[in-house]
Amino acid sequence: MQQVFADIGKVALCSLFSIAVMFFLTRAGGKRQIAQLSPFDYLNAVTIGSIAAEMATNLEQWYRPFTALLVYGAVTWAVQVSSCKSIAMRSFWNGRTLILMDEGTIFKENLSRANIDINEFLAQARIAGYFDLNDIQTALLENSGQISFLPKSDTRPATPTDLQLHPQPASPWYDLILDGRTMQDNLKAAGRTLSWLDAQLHAAGIGQRSEVFYAACDRGNGFFACRR
Repeated sequence: MQQVFADIGKVALCSLFSIAVMFFLTRAGGKRQIAQLSPFDYLNAVTIGSIAAEMATNLEQWYRPFTALLVYGAVTWAVQVSSCKSIAMRSFWNGRTLILMDEGTIFKENLSRANIDINEFLAQARIAGYFDLNDIQTALLENSGQISFLPKSDTRPATPTDLQLHPQPASPWYDLILDGRTMQDNLKAAGRTLSWLDAQLHAAGIGQRSEVFYAACDRGNGFFACRR
């Protein structure tokens, strides 16, 4: 029984160590989502996860999967650095954007190169809101596997410039209170003060900041607040 508990403790320690290594390698690889990963990055991530699981249970020779983790992490880092530094290497590792459709012509050879059939292309167009292909000027297959659609100028949504309007400049929203806690840095970044925040809360019928679940504002006249 004592040996069983000892083995359980070793597995727990190795698991924590493998999680720490995998977390470090993941953070070093950037913050891209799965949909934004290239095929090479995706396969590398799956392989690194499998090796980390092997390291958590291989108590006798844990250094072997650990070495493999370091090698895979180093190769992934080298690929990302070379992609950032060289356009040629970026094209080699990630591929190039393909034009699938332009000015009413669907390029069958590019669909074949991307392993996309016409039905899948039409489905992606409908998902993007284009049921009529006459509304599409250009369709591009991005390196992430997603298809970008450029609408024709006479079918795209109207902009304020088209309507000769002059709206106020856009501004990001700043989180001022999260679960009753005032975010001082965000308040300062928004150019506001605590007295201004209290006045806005009083105008909204809220007496204390501690009563607020969430509050935010922009640099203009926008303000939102709700109670816990």
